[in-house]
Amino acid sequence: MMLNSKIQSFTLFVIAILFFNSCELLEEVEIPTKTRMEGTWEVVEAYNEKDSSIIKQISFPTTVFNLGSDNSVLSTAGPMFMYIVYGSSKYTEISSKIDQVFKYADLNFNNGGEWFIKKEGVVNKFTIEMKLEGLPGQTAFKDILSLLGVKSSFIDFTIYHMFTDVYVNMIDDETMEWRFTNDTFAEYNTKNEYGKYVLWNGVSTNTFSKCSFILKKRTKSLKDIVAASKK
Repeated sequence: MMLNSKIQSFTLFVIAILFFNSCELLEEVEIPTKTRMEGTWEVVEAYNEKDSSIIKQISFPTTVFNLGSDNSVLSTAGPMFMYIVYGSSKYTEISSKIDQVFKYADLNFNNGGEWFIKKEGVVNKFTIEMKLEGLPGQTAFKDILSLLGVKSSFIDFTIYHMFTDVYVNMIDDETMEWRFTNDTFAEYNTKNEYGKYVLWNGVSTNTFSKCSFILKKRTKSLKDIVAASKK
């Protein structure tokens, strides 16, 4: 009887260990994608639809996002989204003026936005909206739109570019991938005097570049990362 009792106790002990380990693994797997995406991320790789690297074309001096828990976005992603929206053929015409518009090297981060994703569970798609505008008092952003062939009637100082169903893959806790694919839906807007969206037809929403990006999580602030990349 004593032996059987010891065997039963040992069996229960093993079952308890396995149970708690499985609970820990389950808890790890069930961390919401939103939670894992929050924080500061730097784009370390970028590719166009032909899998050619475009990292140098979108980094002025580097592309960084801060994804807030309140769905806010602070970033240096103006050049990245200009490339996505207008494509490589047009982008080469404005690349020399990009730095004049966004001035990230001077630590001016005026191109924010919002991001949206299901709050619970593990998902693989999200929405991001980026506001692109020039610095106050400058006409360079409007000049760029003119160079891109946007009709004068559609040239606006501030444009909101929203992309729905952007693919996200959490490779690990420090690395994630974004992909803008044929399943991604684009919508571009301005805002009227009441703050309501007004559809912007300055460029077709069907022609955006199907790009992919690898992002690395950073512990430094966005300003510190940009300042360090200038050196």
